[in-house]
Amino acid sequence: MPLPRPPDAPDLAAIVAAANEAGLPHVIIGGFAVIAHQYVRATEDVDLLVSGDRALDGALLRFLAAIDAERQGAPVTELAVRNADTLRVHSRFGLVDLLREGVAPLDFQTVSDGALEVVFHGQATRVASLKSLVTFKRLADRPRDRLDLLELERIHGALPDTPLPATE
Repeated sequence: MPLPRPPDAPDLAAIVAAANEAGLPHVIIGGFAVIAHQYVRATEDVDLLVSGDRALDGALLRFLAAIDAERQGAPVTELAVRNADTLRVHSRFGLVDLLREGVAPLDFQTVSDGALEVVFHGQATRVASLKSLVTFKRLADRPRDRLDLLELERIHGALPDTPLPATE
């Protein structure tokens, strides 16, 4: 008998399956990517990098519908998807943060091309490479990110040193 999942724990397998079914290209970033790079820690959400190509908004909307995504208690609208570079949604599978690609080296193509290709619970997905993950973490520079970087460095030794994209 499988162990029950805590009520607020994100279900990565279900989220990846829904993204794949919707035809949404994605790369796992954030806490689950940290875990994939051998620093096992708790995470409250699933972070996905998605393409900035607005032609993929249909796939994004299908994905959001499949996971019963809501913001502020209401379904996510086409307008919200069109206007947002980031979306944090509550879903039947837990919290999901969607991040539209940034500028190089955090553009979708670069991150996806360098990503680890994995099969997780029968679902093909991509997980950000250590190099991309470190760049995301250095750019965000929150206390959790700094701790992740320290632990990743303890595990892997010197971390990749990629110049950060220019911020406005």
